[in-house]
Amino acid sequence: MKTLNRKRSDRWADWAVIGTLVVALLLGTAVMALAQSQTHTYTSTETGLTLHYPQGWLVSPAQGLAFQAADLHSGMFKTTYQVRVSPIQANEPLSPTLALVLNNLSLGRAGSEAAYRLFGVNEGAPVGGQPTMEAGYAYVSEPGDLFAQLAPVVVHGLDIAVAHGDRVYTYSLLAEESAFKRAERDFRRFVQAATVQP
Repeated sequence: MKTLNRKRSDRWADWAVIGTLVVALLLGTAVMALAQSQTHTYTSTETGLTLHYPQGWLVSPAQGLAFQAADLHSGMFKTTYQVRVSPIQANEPLSPTLALVLNNLSLGRAGSEAAYRLFGVNEGAPVGGQPTMEAGYAYVSEPGDLFAQLAPVVVHGLDIAVAHGDRVYTYSLLAEESAFKRAERDFRRFVQAATVQP
């Protein structure tokens, strides 16, 4: 009789350990999600942009860009958000103008990136009530250090062009192929949260 009670109590202890482990995993997942959802705010009086980029990302200036931030904790190729601002004629039809901006950006990349491939330029979901055009593409990124024994990385990219007045704001996502789907979801939230002051 004693043996039966002992086995039953052992089973209860096993279930208690399993329950504690499940609760700890759920709490860990919640803390990680909270940490990843925190953002910093970037504001530029020159471009009128207010952006909310992920906490822990490094903002670095680059020629021709209004904004650039990279996730230093991502893989071989650092997931990067970029914003470019281009002047346009305010009275021009939007869709062809946005498509032209994206095509010009694509031509520039085709000349500088290895194995560049444009997947297409299409209408996108509205951002802040404004129509958008999107371009998807991929290229091969070579390691910066020629002496390092590292394989090239396939990079996927997404450009979203939005017109505000006499300017087009082009938001770009660059991420490793393996991280692109998740990065795209977060990037679309980044673009939706962006505001432009006249």
